[in-house]
Amino acid sequence: MTAKTPFRICVLGAGGFIGSHLVPALLRETNADIEAVDIDLHKLECHDLRLHKVKGTVRDLDLMGAVTDRCDLVISLTALCNPSLYNTRPLDVIDASYTDLVPLCHRCCDRGRRLIHFSTCEVYGRMAIDSSGERTETMMEGQTSLMLGPMDRERWTYACAKQLLERRIWALGKHHGLQFTIIRPFNVIGPRMDFVSGVDGEGLPRVLACFMGALMVGEPLRLVEGGSHRRTFVGIDDFIQAIVKVVKRPDACAQKILNIGNPENEVSIAELAELISAAYVRQVTGATLAGTQEVTAAEFYGEGYDDSVARIPDISRAMELLDWRPKTSLIDALPPIIDDYVSRYASVLAQSRR
Repeated sequence: MTAKTPFRICVLGAGGFIGSHLVPALLRETNADIEAVDIDLHKLECHDLRLHKVKGTVRDLDLMGAVTDRCDLVISLTALCNPSLYNTRPLDVIDASYTDLVPLCHRCCDRGRRLIHFSTCEVYGRMAIDSSGERTETMMEGQTSLMLGPMDRERWTYACAKQLLERRIWALGKHHGLQFTIIRPFNVIGPRMDFVSGVDGEGLPRVLACFMGALMVGEPLRLVEGGSHRRTFVGIDDFIQAIVKVVKRPDACAQKILNIGNPENEVSIAELAELISAAYVRQVTGATLAGTQEVTAAEFYGEGYDDSVARIPDISRAMELLDWRPKTSLIDALPPIIDDYVSRYASVLAQSRR
């Protein structure tokens, strides 16, 4: 292995949706040993002699000290990325996305470890605007201003905490030599992504999981503010391919912030509801639909919620640096998600409704 190829990688948050796909890919695509750290690793079903599962949290400073001593690359996936918590448990969200990770960032800097940190596309805020305040079509890493909502819209606690940690990482890199890459994911979707409300997890899951939960019990798909907000969605396989390339190209990706998404998969949330409903009926025998129901943001998420009008990434930097391009259409990404949710939850939900 070359000196620039990591020989031991720590993945924090390895038991989550992205982590459970990233760890097997790293085992396939590199020769590195992997330390997979999370409080719950049940989604990480792979087995390999190079995989070392560690139950723990970033709040355990002794553990973080040990893994940064042992590993020359740290990939940080941890956060409370659940929109229903942003305005109901804002202090926990701020701590999970900023306070708890500050010691890790400094430890990586002090030990000369490379850090790949997962931020969020939500740092861009309500809409894409340039430095003069003019609207733009896409969100660009080096040009788009970061515009969050007013203080009483606590929904922005997550984005604000993520943005502040980005600024700290940037400062550590510019002034103290931290080798880093910051990833801004744009709505990654795929199997094992989220929980179903009322069965497992905490709070409300993200939109596709909410839709799947409703479809499986024959309830209307609830559209917040009519589902007019627009999003892009990137399939997990495309996303993981990009991250593996980031791991393998430390020089090209040094001190870079990268949007990783698929601008071709742009739809409104109302259109997404139509697409997943149609796919669900095609795949699930005997499925019936209950249509949609419009709700306000306050009804769905509680007071203090706010949202982006649209989040569409410019991915030209990632395509150039990584020689990468997302290939999976939204239509092709939905069937595996439906199969996964039905296999994990359909029988449990059926029993609970008897």
